[in-house]
Amino acid sequence: MKFTIIAIIIIATFTLKARLSNRNPYYDINKKHHTKTGFMNPYLKSENQGKSFSDLIKMILTKRPKPKYQPTEKLNVYELNKRISQNQNVITWIGHSTMLISIDGKVILTDPIFSKRCSPVPFAGPKRYTSPSVKIDSLPKIDLIVISHNHYDHLDKNSVKILAKDTSTVWYVPLGLKSWFKQFGVLNVYELDWFAEHKSKKIEVTCLPSQHWSKRSMFKSFDTLWASWLIKIGEYKVWFAGDTGYNEIQFKKIGEFYGPFDLAAIPIGAYEPRWFMKNFHVNPEESVLIHKDIKSKKSIGMHFGTFILTTEPILEPAQKISEIISNDSSFKGDFIIPEFGVIYSLEDN
Repeated sequence: MKFTIIAIIIIATFTLKARLSNRNPYYDINKKHHTKTGFMNPYLKSENQGKSFSDLIKMILTKRPKPKYQPTEKLNVYELNKRISQNQNVITWIGHSTMLISIDGKVILTDPIFSKRCSPVPFAGPKRYTSPSVKIDSLPKIDLIVISHNHYDHLDKNSVKILAKDTSTVWYVPLGLKSWFKQFGVLNVYELDWFAEHKSKKIEVTCLPSQHWSKRSMFKSFDTLWASWLIKIGEYKVWFAGDTGYNEIQFKKIGEFYGPFDLAAIPIGAYEPRWFMKNFHVNPEESVLIHKDIKSKKSIGMHFGTFILTTEPILEPAQKISEIISNDSSFKGDFIIPEFGVIYSLEDN
């Protein structure tokens, strides 16, 4: 017991020291999501921005599903490359929040993770129970990659190092992450704040808000930004939600000022228990609300079916989305629950 108390005091002391020593080099007093030491969610109360140490311990000890490993249906790479070469608009789900999207022959990859675990170490931490639908070395040429934030299930060092071998790929990251990429020799990186945009030929990329947080080490939290992304190629608009909780303001504003969207990738899983996850991970009901708020014509689910991060049954997210939509007479558009190995057409029917 004494050891536990001492450990808690030491961790709390180092955490406080780290927070006090951190200074946000991007700090802008006129931006509500900026703080002197990092970033915050403007529509969450200060007491809801993070979790206590006891909450973390309670969550770690909570029982969760234990599915057996499931080899997934593999992607037909020949067919994918053929459709890309024909400038067909398509999307395929590789796993978790990793989507491969091709619009007018430009290939986008989101939050790539191909490792067996989402963890700082290879021998512990959440392990995949489904394999990626394609091997990383079988991917087509990637034109651009967007990263939503620095959590290990969204920013995977091993995948980044492999993908970085193609130096022509352009990376887009939220504020504070560019230096992380530089240490691995990734130099073709644009680091953006919310509402900032970058234009290159016929591609426009805009960094937009999400409601989440950042953490990649024991003693640092909220020190780098988190984001969603708008990618506009020609007149086609894609929105990648990243990882997010729900509020009634941000997504309506995104829909009002940047929508409607031709395609949106929206998280649907990793949401229970709600006492712990609600502020930072949407549940299926909130996923559908985001679809409506941003004025999406076609949405696709993600952030499920890959790692056991939370306590809901593994099949529940897909089942709930289907039930909600079938019982909602006001629902417009399409909401795809993706399956591994399937290439979904984004062409107008």
